[in-house]
Amino acid sequence: MAGPEFARLPLLTQTAYARLLDLLLTAEAGGSVAGSLVSKTIRGRRYWYAQRQDGGKKVQSYIGPETPEVLATIARWQQQRGERTSRTEIIAMARAGGAAILGAAEAQVLERLSPAFRVGGVLVGSHAFAVIGNSLGVRWRDAIARTEDVDIAHDYRIAVALAQEGQPADLRQALGDPVPRFLVLNPTHPATAFRVRGTDIEVELLTPMIGKERREPIEIPVLGGAATPLRFLDYLIEDTQPGAVLGGAGVLVNVPRPGRFAFHKLVVASRRGERSSAHGKAPKNRAQASALLRLLIEDLPGEVTLAWKALGRRGKAWTNAARISLRLLDPDLVAELRRLGVKG
Repeated sequence: MAGPEFARLPLLTQTAYARLLDLLLTAEAGGSVAGSLVSKTIRGRRYWYAQRQDGGKKVQSYIGPETPEVLATIARWQQQRGERTSRTEIIAMARAGGAAILGAAEAQVLERLSPAFRVGGVLVGSHAFAVIGNSLGVRWRDAIARTEDVDIAHDYRIAVALAQEGQPADLRQALGDPVPRFLVLNPTHPATAFRVRGTDIEVELLTPMIGKERREPIEIPVLGGAATPLRFLDYLIEDTQPGAVLGGAGVLVNVPRPGRFAFHKLVVASRRGERSSAHGKAPKNRAQASALLRLLIEDLPGEVTLAWKALGRRGKAWTNAARISLRLLDPDLVAELRRLGVKG
């Protein structure tokens, strides 16, 4: 079934998305070597290096002498190069089938941000909505799925431990020395958003606001930057799933579970004061929630009930905020939600 809010994708397109996600997960699990591979023979023994371009110069990183283990790494790298070509072909097939595809600039920015997703960053906002739609086998109506600036969320309470356990992501370096934007009018506060040079794309870092209200940015060590704290964000990013961005050669990201995405949109749509622009975004937030809930009721009603129960466990303030927005949705949709235990 399809409606004015979304259209079903053909089965072949849904299969293409699933195949792309599988290839991205496999590549991530197996690791990869950036750039190209070159070898040198020294005193009769072969040594291997990874080679890449940096500022017009060739930079080589030593891999090791030719051993069975190094040859296995090379074989895996060669396979991944073939899979990368395969991924671009899969994305072309998905485009032909009507899936939502990112433009080249947006896809490139998200690919640069891959280190952030490897350390637990979560793609949120309209980009996540598009990924969720592709994963559920639908294409959203353009008016409610139009992509905006890239928003990445991370829970600062977890980020400190992650930074200590592994290699933090350096987002400024990954984005190529972006132009900082300061959300708070205080020169002593670090930037929480950056415009990528040569584009109109802005990347903003977000983190949950826990406890009392605050405007000051919160440091996210694992991302190498600071983030804007937002109320209710912890509910959204607490339960996530992997997703594939359709653009370039594909990008593996983390996105919220669809049920939580929908109810979070309803909550923030009722909260005028969360951000200066939040009230202006309320109709779009409700539209995205409505489209997603209609689809989930039909295909995955368990997602709706699980997300609503998780919201309820956080207290009446959370469910009451969602109910304010529910009253503005289509009565037929609200009636369907009531049958699932969602009290509007």
